[in-house]
Amino acid sequence: MNHDLNRTKREENLRIGITIALVYVLMFLLSVAGTVRNSKEAQIKETQLSKIQAQDIPAKKMDITETQDPGISLTAADQEFLEGLTGRFKEGDLEGAARLVEANRDSINEFPCIYSEGRLKREITDGTGLVFLKPTVVFYGDFKNGVPEGTAAAISVLSLEEGKRYDYSYGNWKNGKMNGSGECGYRYYDGVTQDITVKTSKNGMFQNDLMQGEITYSSTNRQEETAVWQFQTADGVIVRNDRWIRDTDANGAVIYKLLANGEKDHAYALSERAIGEDRWKNLILFSQSEGGGTKQ
Repeated sequence: MNHDLNRTKREENLRIGITIALVYVLMFLLSVAGTVRNSKEAQIKETQLSKIQAQDIPAKKMDITETQDPGISLTAADQEFLEGLTGRFKEGDLEGAARLVEANRDSINEFPCIYSEGRLKREITDGTGLVFLKPTVVFYGDFKNGVPEGTAAAISVLSLEEGKRYDYSYGNWKNGKMNGSGECGYRYYDGVTQDITVKTSKNGMFQNDLMQGEITYSSTNRQEETAVWQFQTADGVIVRNDRWIRDTDANGAVIYKLLANGEKDHAYALSERAIGEDRWKNLILFSQSEGGGTKQ
């Protein structure tokens, strides 16, 4: 009897132990399943959040990054050249600016570009700075929408058979063209050995790069003798009056002469064709598409 009772208790204890073990296993499996489910939900939420962030905040940051101009790398010598050139333009020393450009013509090789606030950038931004259209064609002044707007000066440095020369234009600009009072001309600054005109100046009013109204023209030879003329222009063409003398040259061709102010022995002479040309205009046009340059 006792033997049967003990066996019954052992069997009951075994059943209880097995039941407890099964409960623990079930609880473990439920715990694992909950962890997996929570992990998947977290991954889904993280993925959804990443998609929302990618559509909103990072998109704006990417736009800003794409529009920023990182600038063109400069050496210490480049920086010194650009700062020196800026100073020459500020002082109105165009000959000094021309000499610097001629000596450093290989420093800049990406065009157009602007040097402003210590940085050389590919995009011409609004503000004041140096703009290179070519290695030897440089503008300095105020810019808006990528073109001169306000006060600006320009030089184009040339190495000619007669010597080294720079053409220049300065004055008021609007929409990338000279509009208002201004001056243009050229200067030989080195290497001249021939008896030629070494300086010219055309001073007056401009409209879309063409001179309008009364202008003052001066010409200086190698001996530093200067003659001055004043006459009328319209759309860059001389307007003749009774001060212009019709004459013929040694070959019998018609020419027109204008005596210099107070100088009877100095006459400005033009052929019949030349007097009708629009040669009274800004010498240096601002054109990014063509790289800029001197317009003769």
